[in-house]
Amino acid sequence: MLILLVVWRDMTGVRWGRHRRPFDQPWEVPVRVGPPDRTALDTDWPRLYYSDMNDAVATALIHAAQRVEERLEEVLAGVGLSCAKFGALGVLVGQDQPISLSELAEKLTCVRSNVTQLVDRLEADGLAKRIDHPADRRAVRAEVTALGRERHATGATVVNAVLQDVAKELSAIDPQVLKRALDGIQ
Repeated sequence: MLILLVVWRDMTGVRWGRHRRPFDQPWEVPVRVGPPDRTALDTDWPRLYYSDMNDAVATALIHAAQRVEERLEEVLAGVGLSCAKFGALGVLVGQDQPISLSELAEKLTCVRSNVTQLVDRLEADGLAKRIDHPADRRAVRAEVTALGRERHATGATVVNAVLQDVAKELSAIDPQVLKRALDGIQ
């Protein structure tokens, strides 16, 4: 989602950043870059993609991602999970052994405090448990429970069904072309 917002920001010409400034002005200021200099279009690749159509495409991508996420949240709620819980369980199920909360945070690409709260919720639902590290009394690790494995398997079934529906909706588009286009977004 963040990538799509960055792409939208780049397509619309809104730039955020530090600029030279007098001492009485704040550092962070939004700067609206107007329509590109059309004479530079053949050599300036970032400006090459500026157009109202691209704004519509970026907005459509963001809305499509939101709709897919809403569909996933809805079906996962039906099995007692959220996208965050399903993601965390996926990491825990994929491990052969308990992992530290820091490792879990890294694999989920979020901060440790979020993982602490997420593991609290998983533990309250009986889907995961905390265990002490055998060599380091300060460290705590997370491990999936049998119920967590079951719930993750059920969640994977409903998630795959939604993703198959999305694939059917996109079937009119050449999948290789779509993948190349989406992979090109950086």
